[in-house]
Amino acid sequence: MWRELRALLRQYPSLMRVEVLGTSREGREIPVVTLTQSERFSAEEKSAVLVDANIHAGELTGSSAAMYWIAQCLEAYGTDPEVTALLDDHTVYVVPRLAVDGAEAYLTTPAWLRSSPHTYPYSESPEGFYPDDVNGDGVILHMRIQAEDGAFVPDEIDPRVMRHRRPGEIGGIYYHVFPEGRIRRKSRSGNLPPFARAYNRAQSGMDFNRNFPIRWANESVQEGAGPFPLSEPELRSFAQWIIAHPNIASYAALHTSGGVILRQPSTGDDAVLSPFDRHLFTRVAEMGAEVSGYFAGSNFDKFATGREDVLMPGAADDWMYDHLGILGFTVELWDLAHRAGARGYGELGMRRMIHRTPEERVEDERKIYAWADREAAGIGVFPWAPFHHPDFGPVEIGGLHPKYVIQNPPLHLLEEECARIAPFLTRLGLAAPKLFISYLHVTKEADHVYRIAAEVANGGFLPTSSTEKGKSLTLDRLTATLSGNIEILGGNSLQAMDHLDGYGGRDTWATPIRQRTTVEWVVRGIPHEEITVSFYAPRAGRVSQSIRLSE
Repeated sequence: MWRELRALLRQYPSLMRVEVLGTSREGREIPVVTLTQSERFSAEEKSAVLVDANIHAGELTGSSAAMYWIAQCLEAYGTDPEVTALLDDHTVYVVPRLAVDGAEAYLTTPAWLRSSPHTYPYSESPEGFYPDDVNGDGVILHMRIQAEDGAFVPDEIDPRVMRHRRPGEIGGIYYHVFPEGRIRRKSRSGNLPPFARAYNRAQSGMDFNRNFPIRWANESVQEGAGPFPLSEPELRSFAQWIIAHPNIASYAALHTSGGVILRQPSTGDDAVLSPFDRHLFTRVAEMGAEVSGYFAGSNFDKFATGREDVLMPGAADDWMYDHLGILGFTVELWDLAHRAGARGYGELGMRRMIHRTPEERVEDERKIYAWADREAAGIGVFPWAPFHHPDFGPVEIGGLHPKYVIQNPPLHLLEEECARIAPFLTRLGLAAPKLFISYLHVTKEADHVYRIAAEVANGGFLPTSSTEKGKSLTLDRLTATLSGNIEILGGNSLQAMDHLDGYGGRDTWATPIRQRTTVEWVVRGIPHEEITVSFYAPRAGRVSQSIRLSE
């Protein structure tokens, strides 16, 4: 990743900047990329879109999509009108990989892990059952063990699929099914059966996307939340960097999987949002679904099952909106179920998914295996194979490749998946607020006395505060300044004004009064003296225009 970033930087030094956002627990540097054309205004003086990826170690497709989009923006600048407008008028920030330690472990070992490889939530790993590559084939799959009390049985149509044992079913061969792994023994005891110590454990249970300071809940309520909000150095550096960049107006986090663009709210149905923000979120998510072919819906609609006290506490997109007022989305790339013609939560939501009948679950599993046979033959499907397990004796190991079929696409489909989401990211950046001066006029009132009137408008989809909630959360307002060799007789050189709506705030025909505002000054100056009017809001950027007093 770093090698590719440095190569792009050498090729496009005028459009690209690469910096270190922070360092990980293991000392790896976390890159942050800035893309913009900075001839007129600096990156910090333009409204920005922030994209982060790979906050979860195994979600490598997100990192690949972020790198793909970076390269596309650079290569298409000057030829593609949307990309050119994006870098001319706005700033792009990309953090292509947050879980740098976890991704390294995921790429170089068989390990499954959520975000970081450090031991968590225990200071020392307790006795129990841990996922592990027992047979040494480089992949942690699933094991099945024949047992009279087994809850699963091979499917009659596709015996690789393990269906649920029906109520009262007898006379068959039944199995326990669970991840491939080992029992780690620490206590001294007699010759106990292996399942007596098979408590389900996780060596590395930290979840970066439950560690943000929004509705945070500790480990007893939310697994992976960390000991306190922003306890992880990667997340703390990321949050501090975001606060230091007040020009961020829109946000997307790239995850896997599900093939869905997730929006606010997370705390209830759409009625909990203001009508204004609900309109913004819905319109942008629907645009994303149209250009990507993904599904779209709210976090609550797609993930709530009715059993949660708090839905996904400590998540980044909730923090960005609820605490900072930034319009943000989580994009779940790669939809194995939809590709296979099976049911998936991206389309139906988790509430409907958990109500599938056992027969529907088996039907979906058959479709997924059939798809894997066609698209990932030889690499994606592992038939059940006998193995003598050091803890359990005779077992069979098999299943679908967890890393490059389930969590990420097979490599030959990776570029296609990256290309699907790139247009959404570009248009999300283009939806940011964009100031322009729609009127500037000088009127001579007396000798050497002039009245200057200026109107500024927001030509972006989003308001200059990003959202309606942002108007109450940010202390920064839209300001106007007047500079030149003049004496200001009326008005202030720095005038603060209310935020402006964007065109996305108009769902009915109306005058653009809330998208524009005017300011006036009376000045004393020499004829023909050049003066400059500037307007600025952190999330909308800066715009300036000059005029002479003689006009």
